[in-house]
Amino acid sequence: MERSNGSERTRVDIAQARLDLFRGLVPGRRVLFGIALFSFSVNLLMLTAPLFMLQVYDRVLTSRSQETLFVLFLLVTGLYAAQAVIDYCRGRVLARLGERLDSLFAGKLFAYDMRNAIEKADKRASPLSDLARLRRFMTGSGPASLLDVPWVPIYLLVLASLHAMLGLIGLTGAVVVVALAYLADRTTRSDLRRSAQIDAESVRLHAASANAAEAVSVLGMQEALAHRFAKLRGEGVAAEAGSGDRGAVLASASRGFRLFLQSAILAAGAVLAIQQEITGGIMIAGSIILGRSLAPIDQIVSQWRSISRARSAFDRLAVLLASDAGKAAPFALPKPDGRLVVTKLASAPAGCKRPVIAGISFSLAPGDGLGIIGPSGAGKSTLARALIGIAPPLAGKVEIDGAALSQWSPAALGRYIGYLPQDAQLIGETVAECISRLDPEARAEDIVQAAADAGAHEMILGLADGYATKIGDGGSALSGGQRRRIALARALYGEPVLIVLDEPNAQLDREGDNALIYAIHKARNRGAVVVVVTHRQSAVAAVDSLLLMKNGTLAGLGPKQAVMQQITRPANPNTLTSS
Repeated sequence: MERSNGSERTRVDIAQARLDLFRGLVPGRRVLFGIALFSFSVNLLMLTAPLFMLQVYDRVLTSRSQETLFVLFLLVTGLYAAQAVIDYCRGRVLARLGERLDSLFAGKLFAYDMRNAIEKADKRASPLSDLARLRRFMTGSGPASLLDVPWVPIYLLVLASLHAMLGLIGLTGAVVVVALAYLADRTTRSDLRRSAQIDAESVRLHAASANAAEAVSVLGMQEALAHRFAKLRGEGVAAEAGSGDRGAVLASASRGFRLFLQSAILAAGAVLAIQQEITGGIMIAGSIILGRSLAPIDQIVSQWRSISRARSAFDRLAVLLASDAGKAAPFALPKPDGRLVVTKLASAPAGCKRPVIAGISFSLAPGDGLGIIGPSGAGKSTLARALIGIAPPLAGKVEIDGAALSQWSPAALGRYIGYLPQDAQLIGETVAECISRLDPEARAEDIVQAAADAGAHEMILGLADGYATKIGDGGSALSGGQRRRIALARALYGEPVLIVLDEPNAQLDREGDNALIYAIHKARNRGAVVVVVTHRQSAVAAVDSLLLMKNGTLAGLGPKQAVMQQITRPANPNTLTSS
């Protein structure tokens, strides 16, 4: 029963997400009415050509009145101009609605993309790519074709009003063309889905290769990666080509059949005209009306791939938005003091279901400094990431001032946390932007204070343009040590209450080591909790307690000297060293 209720709730959430997306496209009844009015006007004016032809054949040619022809021509000229203007306005409205949808959901989907990059669990295409696909679709001719489809029955009724035989031919043609559209959907859907999945995989492979471009080049991995990338692209192109071939066959069949129908209705009209059941003008007008009535369906068949992809993108976005439905917004908690309590914590890197660390418990008060040591693979970095919420607990909990990390919004919690990862990638155009965490309201004195706290102020002033120095992509314009020290300043910006440093002295010289020790002391003196993950003894000089990790478990915890004696005891050949 619970499972049934859960699936029912999921369906409701997805339906609500679809409605939210639709409301993002069409914000209100007035806009919907405006689009409907535009479509009504465009399709009504589409009758200009057959009516003009009818009048020319049945009135002008019989009366030989040039004045009548001139007046009719002036009238249709005005109507064609009005149709062009209205059609343009409809296209612009649809394009603006696509842009509005993008502005409404881009921020939310970007946040999801970042969360997904951390969790590394979702293999679907980027939701931002799906949003861009929807926006591009709205600027194309697909939406206009879909809006014109409801007019097909009306055109067929107009055709039938001219003569029942003409209406029957038109109805038969519409059934055949709709059947071809249905076949286009059925025969291309799976290949298009497969192509989208492969495209997403190839994009991820390309991004990963680009991020590790130096190692790829030095280690001679280009050929292997190029072969793997080409294989993925080949599979994706083959899947897309398969759907394209079948879609092209059906699109060609639809166009050919529509042209045949126009000739068939001309032939039927000629027979009826010979029998004097209709006039010659009705015969020509009927052919034009039939072509116009089937044109929207024919266009949908020819554009089925883009329509199908847009529909799939819409469905994926609806499922994604539904996954966050029902989640209550975190309550705005006050600034914490920084009391950190870890209780029976079990965690693992993103995408791994089996715990890498388990049974970890300890607590830290404001001003405490803890060093996490142990051999490689002991789980030190996993523990550090769990302390700041990147690696969510599989069991147990991490609390700041008694509140679990999940009770904080990422934006709010981020203001109170400083983090220096092993791979110190810098984000921003200049040194100042990077240190301020891209805060648009950052004050110069706060940026300088963070740099001074990190012991990096003098180093930054020595750069070409000081705090305005361009750092390049990821900090590529700086040395490894400079990136590390600027990343430390970023971690200290805003005086966070919890600071987690993962191998902070990697790539640092003696001056950088001294600056790191100074930064840790200063942060602790103002009441921050500082956790340092390290293999080097110099990094634990500024902390007063150590936590020893071994095989994912807590092997020792206590004052620094006591733990150091435990791990350096020569009587035990299996002991670990922190250096």
